[in-house]
Amino acid sequence: MRTQLAEELIHLSPAEKRELGEALIASADADAAGPRQLTDAQRTELRARLAHHRANPGEPGVTLQELKTKLLGARA
Repeated sequence: MRTQLAEELIHLSPAEKRELGEALIASADADAAGPRQLTDAQRTELRARLAHHRANPGEPGVTLQELKTKLLGARA
């Protein structure tokens, strides 16, 4: 494991560590079940996003924190 990543993980709150652990377990279970197949709509969306990124490589993206805030804010 990379040192920087390990340093960041140490500073997570207990709730964040629990959430990460649960996500890792779910991911491992999904990996054990075999690869998931994308739907045609998902494949089309991913190709469109990749094409957009390749056409606009300097366009800023969204940070993980921004995405998390947006998603969690949508639940409230």
